[in-house]
Amino acid sequence: MPTRSCCILFLALLTACGKQESSSLPEDTFTTETRHTEFETEIQNFCGHCHTCPDPGVLTKAAWRMQIPREYAHYEQSPDQSLRVPPMPEVIRYFEAQAPEKHELPSQIENIPSSPVDFQRQPVPRLDGDPLPGVSNLNWVAGKTPHELLLTDLGSGRVGRIRFSQKQPEFEPLAKLHHPAHIERIDLNADQHDDYLIADLGSFGPEDHDRGSVEALLFDPQSDSYQQQTLQAGLGRVADAKAADFDADGDLDLIVAEFGWHKTGRLLYLENVSSATDDLKYRLQVLDPRHGASHLLITDWNQDGLPDFVALFSQEHETIVAFLNQGQGQFRTETIFQAPDPAYGSSCIDLVDLDQDGDLDLLYTNGDTMDSFELRPSHSVQWLENQGRFPFKPHHLAPLTGAYGVTHGDFDQDGDIDLAACTMTWNYDQRRNTIVWYEQTKPGQFVPHPLDYSQGQHPVITAGDFNGDGKPDLAVGNFEARETDQADQGEWFSIWWNKGTRSAQSE
Repeated sequence: MPTRSCCILFLALLTACGKQESSSLPEDTFTTETRHTEFETEIQNFCGHCHTCPDPGVLTKAAWRMQIPREYAHYEQSPDQSLRVPPMPEVIRYFEAQAPEKHELPSQIENIPSSPVDFQRQPVPRLDGDPLPGVSNLNWVAGKTPHELLLTDLGSGRVGRIRFSQKQPEFEPLAKLHHPAHIERIDLNADQHDDYLIADLGSFGPEDHDRGSVEALLFDPQSDSYQQQTLQAGLGRVADAKAADFDADGDLDLIVAEFGWHKTGRLLYLENVSSATDDLKYRLQVLDPRHGASHLLITDWNQDGLPDFVALFSQEHETIVAFLNQGQGQFRTETIFQAPDPAYGSSCIDLVDLDQDGDLDLLYTNGDTMDSFELRPSHSVQWLENQGRFPFKPHHLAPLTGAYGVTHGDFDQDGDIDLAACTMTWNYDQRRNTIVWYEQTKPGQFVPHPLDYSQGQHPVITAGDFNGDGKPDLAVGNFEARETDQADQGEWFSIWWNKGTRSAQSE
């Protein structure tokens, strides 16, 4: 799980609470409309205690038969045993009776037509001796020099930067950690040298553990190298970390998305209480006890001079929350978006003023399938429009099966903002359009232009003018390429060079 970034998080199954009662019931349980209505209310009350009750149509019949027993296993582990749990066979029949046999998914384009912009792909191979690609974050740093593309790899543990010498990508390793998920460049200790802030999941797959951490690579000018310092250890799986002076005391504090899994996970505020810049220390405060926080974005929503932030919660929560800074480490929350069901598959958020009206909106993708491994027609790229109040107004821009990351840029150089998105479906049997850019032809209207047709798995995508020619390019990360049909099975990530519009090339 841009990126979110968009980051690779192995999202867990839904959780709820309660204790199962006897499941022996006759087959004619739903012979009367009255009993059906009563049981529907019972399910709504039970499921709604912990999360939005899912619509039966979000999964197929076969998926419900597998999913519901898993959820009952989770119920038994819940600390709340006060609710009456409907008998499992009835629940399965209820959802199965209203679910489709299969989902009708958007059609794919096999013969890729020429798009208005000429993107030329350059594959970048993984390093010798590394395991198969597990790129979890690509982050283009362009605010100040040197410009660089930051990378984390969940499988190899590599953290590094790509600089473009002679306009070609050259990877420079910075460190090798456990399972890094996200990286930021920022001067953490105010010594006028940029450092790197890294979120480390602590495990490759989903687990409840305390091996997650927040790490720093602090620049040492005497040795001209980076020294690793653990800023916070003993955490669940940490998906993201961002720094800002939230309490306005002159140093940088941290916000940490501890994604966790079933029993672990919180949203944390780490107040900087360091007495010296060469020994960073923090005081931990829990801002939100929910697990599933995957992406963080910092901005000043209300223009009061205090940094606010946005958090995306996946798992069963499927919500985007604004944390408005009240000072002294206190935040007021507002819901930006609440998904309609607890298996919506939230996967990425990105800040952008898409309608160019002077305020920041959000781009959002939902396409994660780790709850059931089912591809769903609801997967999409969305625009959450900031209209000066909460929640934001959602706009469904385009369907995209397995949508996992989204980025933006004026790719066709016509003055408005276009989009690009990537997919990760975990389905290696079917080829799909896994990288698509979306041309904005009218305000809020986008035409999709697929760039490939493959079995590739791409958790992250980012845009940036990598070669300094004034046109935004794309970088796309790969994940577990061993079962795809890519020409180079060792491809780590790819650069899609923007060569300009085809109409301009023909002039």
